[in-house]
Amino acid sequence: MRPLRLTMQAFGPFAGTEVIDFAALPRTALFLVSGPTGAGKSTVLDAISFALYGQPCTEERSAEEMRCQLAPNDLPTEVTFDFSLGER
Repeated sequence: MRPLRLTMQAFGPFAGTEVIDFAALPRTALFLVSGPTGAGKSTVLDAISFALYGQPCTEERSAEEMRCQLAPNDLPTEVTFDFSLGER
């Protein structure tokens, strides 16, 4: 599986919409998710797990707890994960 694009809205610490464009990386590149404590690294992994399985990847948080408390009430919590598998 090759990640292509991850879109998170009102998810984790992200009150708005955040997009990670993995397709911008070279096809054979390895990448590292890094940053200071609280930057949202675990949230990126939780978002991928949530998109695939409906649950974050850690047992510390439930799916319901992933909504950003700072997000506007009219902004739905959504995660979209686009990826390729083989040639598809």
